[in-house]
Amino acid sequence: MSTLYRDYRPQNFSEVLGQNHIKITLQNEISVGRLAQAYLFCGPRAVGKTTLARVLAKAINCENKKDREFEPCNKCASCVSITAGKNLDIIEIDAASNTGVDNVRENIIAFSRLAPASAKFKVFIIDEVHMLSISAFNALLKIIEEPPAYVIFILCTTEIQKVPGTIISRCERFDFKRISVNEIVKKLTYIASQEKIVVAKEVLEAVARKSGGHLRDAESLLGQIFSLGDKEITLEQAELVLPHYNSLEALDLIDYLGRKDAAKAVALVNNLVDSGVNIKVFTTETIDLLRQIILNKLSPELANNLGLDLGENLEKRLGQVAANLDWDQLINFSRRLLEVASDNKTALIPQLPLELAIIELCFGIIKPSSFANGLSSGRESSSVRVKDNIHLTQTSSVAKTSNPDVSVALENQPSGQIINYLAAVDIMTRWPEFLVKIKKYNHSLSFVLQNCQPQEIRGGCLALVFKYKFHQDRINDLTIKNIVENTLAEVFSSPLTFSSTIDETLEIRQPEKEPEMPELDSVSNSTVTSQQSRPAVANNPISGGLMSDLLKTFGGEVVD
Repeated sequence: MSTLYRDYRPQNFSEVLGQNHIKITLQNEISVGRLAQAYLFCGPRAVGKTTLARVLAKAINCENKKDREFEPCNKCASCVSITAGKNLDIIEIDAASNTGVDNVRENIIAFSRLAPASAKFKVFIIDEVHMLSISAFNALLKIIEEPPAYVIFILCTTEIQKVPGTIISRCERFDFKRISVNEIVKKLTYIASQEKIVVAKEVLEAVARKSGGHLRDAESLLGQIFSLGDKEITLEQAELVLPHYNSLEALDLIDYLGRKDAAKAVALVNNLVDSGVNIKVFTTETIDLLRQIILNKLSPELANNLGLDLGENLEKRLGQVAANLDWDQLINFSRRLLEVASDNKTALIPQLPLELAIIELCFGIIKPSSFANGLSSGRESSSVRVKDNIHLTQTSSVAKTSNPDVSVALENQPSGQIINYLAAVDIMTRWPEFLVKIKKYNHSLSFVLQNCQPQEIRGGCLALVFKYKFHQDRINDLTIKNIVENTLAEVFSSPLTFSSTIDETLEIRQPEKEPEMPELDSVSNSTVTSQQSRPAVANNPISGGLMSDLLKTFGGEVVD
């Protein structure tokens, strides 16, 4: 049965797509006659490993090849027999079907001792070599290290990590890469011309992108399109076979978001859903294109190495859309759509999370910040209007319990800049948790901080008021300050600093509940016993009150 990838398999180096870094090295080795004893071709599937191995075997055995040449003639008896797969000196072994040590001994070691029947070199091409067992690798090791002069090994694998290091170290290793969209399109165009079928360039680019850089997949997909039977194939016809590719629609969505055209963006999403497009796949593709735009803005070279290969037409459209986007938009779009990609798992209406994200991004609605999320989990939220129609989500409980100036302070902030603003009453709800957690890092700090009064958070800074200066000096020590700020960030879910002041008239307001310290449970019995053994201190109103004040101020406990 005829298939495109077999009919149009490359027969010389010039026909092999991509992999120039490998082809140049092999061509030089062939032209000067300095061949390695073993080669290791590793990389993704369907990128030309086995094909290049056959071309290499053909080139080194070509009867008409002259000095300083590297291309096989494809006309001599050796080339013809290798092309037809009938040459007895070119032995291809599927390691997936011959994994055992006995197969290695019988099919490789034994055959390698026999001189070539007609060719100059006996070549063993071992495909999927990583499938060999450990014993088989051990048996192969010696013959690869010191093969006869007329034997050359070419090992091919898609999982190089499964090949023992002892084998890798004895081979000349080449890492294959995925083939670019443009190169695949050139090959598909050539195939279409040979088959005398006119295929729209958009179809070929869609096929190339769908293949993901694997040429065999692209050729198989093109074969399905040819089966439509028409001599001229348009994009609409090809979509009967080719899964709908959403790149152009994804770019349209990004364009609408950049122009804040929510109506067109929502209409586009619903049209795609009506046509059967998986909205999660579409969202993922939109995120991929946003990443490509970000990489392009950082560095075109970086985009070429790390980004998607989109093809000529899509690249032009991408450049037009990217020209109208700034960094803030790109970051906001990417972050919000990443949230949508995870929300779609449980959405009752599949497109609703994406529609909400479109509205938020187009109308400048800002989601709750991380510090508000940390302090108001599970509470209802309401919106506060700020300049340029930007909304700050503020918890209703904060609005009820905080100072009445909260909303005024928020509205007075510069456009696009909202500071942390939480009243002391709200901070005190988390203050016991803070005291418990900081005790893990410094035991005495918990007692020191129980004798200060947290006021409010403004601009990411927590105001602390101390009654005693030595407490303030201790908390401002650089090491202690780092511990306090790290624990604040952990408890309040937002990076926080703190400032400290002295108020000698301060009356300490205790939190609504005492810190929960699990470690006290384990020693509760001994504590009760020790308190019962010191009735004088507990019952004496003078000494008891004085001792209580001392313990409260300096921290510690009474010991015998």
